[in-house]
Amino acid sequence: MRAFINCNIWKNDATAILVEGNQIIRTGTDTEIKEMITDQDEVIDLNGMFVVPGFVDSHMHLVSLGNVLSNLRLDSCTSTEDLVSALKRRAQETPEGQWIRGRGYNEEKFSDRKRPERKLLDEVCPDHPVILTRACGHVAVINTKGLEAAGITEDSQIDGGHIDFEKGILEENAIYLARQNDPEPDEATLIRWIELASAYCNAQGITSVGSDDFLSKTKDYKSVLNVMEKLSYQGKLNVRVNEQCEFNTPKEFAGFLDDGYTMDVGNDFFRIGPLKLLIDGSLGGRTAAMKKPYQDDPENKGFLTMTYEDILTFTELANKFNMPTIVHAIGDEAVEVMLDIFDQTVLEGNPLHHGLVHCQIMSADQTQRVIDKKLSCYIQPQFIDADAGVLVSRVGEELASTSYPFKTLFENTIASGGSDAPVEFPDPLASIRFACTRKSSVFDARMNQDECMDIDQAISCMSEAGYRQFFMDDRFGKIEEGYTADFAVIDHDITKMDFDDITNAKVMMTVMDGRTVFEK
Repeated sequence: MRAFINCNIWKNDATAILVEGNQIIRTGTDTEIKEMITDQDEVIDLNGMFVVPGFVDSHMHLVSLGNVLSNLRLDSCTSTEDLVSALKRRAQETPEGQWIRGRGYNEEKFSDRKRPERKLLDEVCPDHPVILTRACGHVAVINTKGLEAAGITEDSQIDGGHIDFEKGILEENAIYLARQNDPEPDEATLIRWIELASAYCNAQGITSVGSDDFLSKTKDYKSVLNVMEKLSYQGKLNVRVNEQCEFNTPKEFAGFLDDGYTMDVGNDFFRIGPLKLLIDGSLGGRTAAMKKPYQDDPENKGFLTMTYEDILTFTELANKFNMPTIVHAIGDEAVEVMLDIFDQTVLEGNPLHHGLVHCQIMSADQTQRVIDKKLSCYIQPQFIDADAGVLVSRVGEELASTSYPFKTLFENTIASGGSDAPVEFPDPLASIRFACTRKSSVFDARMNQDECMDIDQAISCMSEAGYRQFFMDDRFGKIEEGYTADFAVIDHDITKMDFDDITNAKVMMTVMDGRTVFEK
């Protein structure tokens, strides 16, 4: 057994936790727990540190995160000069003619807010094919060598995507044209990416994720599914993965169902979760589908990346196999499309947890429709950091005032927090900060302060709510007798800190399934 003593446990007056195997068998005073152990058992003195249930990142891309951690990271770039310097360093390390791939830039954080284009990449890397994907994942810039290597010409077109050949800008499905000749990652590579991403999550106190992986770096779902199942049965996953299943076509999805897969197939390390659809783009890239044109781009309303018929077919097929559908829908037009479809397909009370991913640009009426239908909501408080500075200029004051209604959703349906990694790198403490403040650390900007969560709501959003979302709250999400020993240890009691200081706190230990998977 393992006894964790001298603890400050969130929402529990006990000061000690006794773990046997992977279960919490008792919480109580230090004295009570010490009386239950022998010299053969391990005692860990946490010196009064704060203990919370293992954090949940309810929507992310674990495989993609591992891939980004293996490639050129651009998330720390705050200017075009930073991006150029990072690219030059990578070019010096990369043999001539080999691809350079990077991700994570956000031009809204640059002083000139100017997005990189083909000409800049050609000047910096004339001898390498280069593609840099924006932080949101919905826009990329590619150089001339990259266009040639990908076979993209002035005449290239793709449904659900857009190509600006002159500027080298690829939007939505057009990005897949640049990836179609990528070598498929082998099993060893997929395992390495999963291990890298899992270790990163563990260092943030995360023990469970809802992850969309099937098509993130492979052409179909089977190779990722096989690797995840293999690692789970071998006990080699250090985060619990609830797979949010994405497919190329309804026919491919039907084959998956015919093979016997549907929600809850698997075990507590890897299990099949909802069907995942992606039907529009991002606010930052101005590709989210809007009812009215963007205020700062009057000729553009974004666009849907799937047809109405395909969305409905996917959703109805999932329903027949008792599988929920969750949908990336950021613009208010995309939200409207999904609300209309859910009106046709979701049973009263939403027992399967159908839902929306992001819940960003929404009218008050749409928020009420989500609540009335009890739709599940997968929200990203970290997005507030970058989006608070552009929201009003993109959508106008009126729509901005009802967007990102996170507190309202949390109080009236299931709303669980996540990062959408690698859009943002997983950081539950940052999510808690932005959920409470709705204030950017980058810009002098705030979002509707009526939607600020209190600290306990924000912690719950990043822990308990995720387990409710995944139908796992009967055995996860609490530090109580009978629950699985998944928890994080933080060096400060974040419930007593100024909200802006929460990101100065540090995760010191992460326990998952009774095992210490991270220790500082």
